[in-house]
Amino acid sequence: MTNPILDTLNDHQKEAVEVLSGPLLILAGAGSGKTKCLTHRIANIIAHGVAGNKILAVTFTNKAANEMKTRIEKLLGSGSQMPTVGTFHAVCVRILRADIENLQCNLTKSFVIFDTADSQSLMKLLLKETGFDEKEIKFRAVLSHISSAKNLLMGPEEYFDEVGMGENRFTKAVKTLFPLYKKRLIEHNALDFDDLLQKTVELFEQCPEVLKKYRKRWNHLLVDEYQDTNFAQYRLVRLLADEHQNLCVIGDDHQSIYSFRGADYTNILNFEKDFPSAKVITLEQNYRSSSNILANANALIGCNQTGHPKNLWTENEAGEKINIHELHNEKAEGEFIAEEVVKLLEANAVKFSDCAILYRMNAQSRALEEAFMRRQIPYQIVGGTRFFDRKEIKDIIAYLRLIFNPRDDIAFLRVINVPARKIGPATIEIIKKYSENYTMSLLEVLGSADGMEELSDSKKDVLKKFYTQIQALQKVAEKEPISILLDRLIEKIEYVKYLDDGSSEGEARIQNVQELFSVATRYDSADDSLAAFLEGVALISDLDNLNKDADSVTMMTIHASKGLEFPVVFLPGWEDGIFPSSSSQFSPEQLEEERRLGYVAITRSEKKCTILHAQQRMLFGKTEYGAPSKFISELDDECTKHNRIAKQNRSMGISPYSRRVPDKGLQKARESILSAPPKNRKEALFGVSENETEYQIGTRIRHAEWGEGTIIQIAGDVLSVAFSGRGIQKIVASVAPIEIVSE
Repeated sequence: MTNPILDTLNDHQKEAVEVLSGPLLILAGAGSGKTKCLTHRIANIIAHGVAGNKILAVTFTNKAANEMKTRIEKLLGSGSQMPTVGTFHAVCVRILRADIENLQCNLTKSFVIFDTADSQSLMKLLLKETGFDEKEIKFRAVLSHISSAKNLLMGPEEYFDEVGMGENRFTKAVKTLFPLYKKRLIEHNALDFDDLLQKTVELFEQCPEVLKKYRKRWNHLLVDEYQDTNFAQYRLVRLLADEHQNLCVIGDDHQSIYSFRGADYTNILNFEKDFPSAKVITLEQNYRSSSNILANANALIGCNQTGHPKNLWTENEAGEKINIHELHNEKAEGEFIAEEVVKLLEANAVKFSDCAILYRMNAQSRALEEAFMRRQIPYQIVGGTRFFDRKEIKDIIAYLRLIFNPRDDIAFLRVINVPARKIGPATIEIIKKYSENYTMSLLEVLGSADGMEELSDSKKDVLKKFYTQIQALQKVAEKEPISILLDRLIEKIEYVKYLDDGSSEGEARIQNVQELFSVATRYDSADDSLAAFLEGVALISDLDNLNKDADSVTMMTIHASKGLEFPVVFLPGWEDGIFPSSSSQFSPEQLEEERRLGYVAITRSEKKCTILHAQQRMLFGKTEYGAPSKFISELDDECTKHNRIAKQNRSMGISPYSRRVPDKGLQKARESILSAPPKNRKEALFGVSENETEYQIGTRIRHAEWGEGTIIQIAGDVLSVAFSGRGIQKIVASVAPIEIVSE
């Protein structure tokens, strides 16, 4: 009789799945079936009589959590009692929504979650209020140290002693701003991302009865990507698991690449010390990559001195050697990759979506985007402007946050004059003064607007109207699901009218707001749909915005790519100073992490991996001359092929329009490019000055697809062209397939 839980597993996976209790460490190499092992183990525990709701599985991304849920349900069958599966932050939100008031910290269950932009807005206000010079004390740097301190569960004094930073102007500023930031968050009834972890640990440590409740609720705990846990997450896991010790952690110390976020891979290295009775199982069979790719990954990571020894192997074919290409500069690099994608497409070897470009830093995408736009190759960038980071979406969400939590002054300041109500800085300062004097939120102050003698009657009327609108919408939120509330909100503030300025940009913004309804309806059935919606939006990650259904090339940083796989991978910028980064050159620990990053990059590839390095590269306005990455010399010589581009092509002699997307992909390419929000792409991406264009108003041009037209307006590199039969179109001169029509 077949057993769907065990029959498809290899011997080591089966061994791990059959361990039903006690501490277990699973060292899972890249592509070794980590998620499969984890989900089958959960199913097996349930099959042996443990109730599903007694199991908690935590991971780091919504994508991973959703995939785990889907696989478990498939194994158990619909209608089965499911375990609790979620990210660390999502699980902590659930705990805090139920029990935060036990902390007696003046935070209520209706707290809001401040995202990065909200935290930055608050810190900018605090810098201004405290008189620090914003040019000297950078708000991002202050927030970075506050985040690090919170992840270490420390206050500012203890933190700076721990990291060895002496007393200076910056540390004094952080020590002043840290408590003010925490105090202001509480006043706003808000938590930032780091607070979600810190406050949950604080809750468990200060309220033993609450910890006892959750230990009883979850007597089996599984942690995915354990090498990526920081100290707060580690402490949280230990608090939940130390009593019953039914703790399974799975991960790969060779893929620990997030130390900049506070991740501490020694957590996985020290697991056997923390749990002396732990069983350790290693998964080394790779199901993803060809043996040539794995040979290079093993050779590279083998140069590290720390970590559990693992040697990935596969039954897959040898496949292509890793191709290493030297090019003249970043432009040639982008052109080469675009050309290779076109060749593969013409040979029917791949779809666009089979290809990924993984770079060390986001700044590298500029030359790549330029080359892809020239050829009209569709692409998507993971980690670019998220849907939820667009201004119009942030406006609406700020309104919803204010409706949910009237103490959210950051949301108030964002929307009080959106749409425009003629509420200027002077009026805002008056409202702030009353807020401070009467210890009220900014919104609450408006309820007593008649008492603000400094304001005119007309201004008071505007403020009272805004206050009444929010009150009315709060009543809607009490009775109606989020989609109805969203509809009433947009109607009441006349937001579509505000966006509709007759431009194509305005139309795109309206479409974005309409798309928000698609998201909102998913939360309509939740008990408190507004709270659920706001949580879902706050906890969404860049990776959640990856459109797997789009037939487009994916561009992202190597950091963002962990957990993904692609048939074809291009790795540009393998030069010393870029990869490995210049900051790692004098730190053995940082250099090892960079090498782990290279290991992650190579093992994203299934069949074809290409590494590129340039003789010179312009980054941040400077041209650098870099040597090939030292990591290239650490690869397996027998499994790599080195290619030097012919000298005559190094100066970008290839015509930018010599090879376009084949006909079968052209329409999709056009749709992808034309559907993007219109903006000055050249100026934003390539740093073109306002006057850098060869065209003039009145010039006749011919577009490869739209025919002839006349330039009627020029803004930097963006041309507004009147085409016969197509109306006025905006195009980017440097990348559009156009030519001047001879007189």
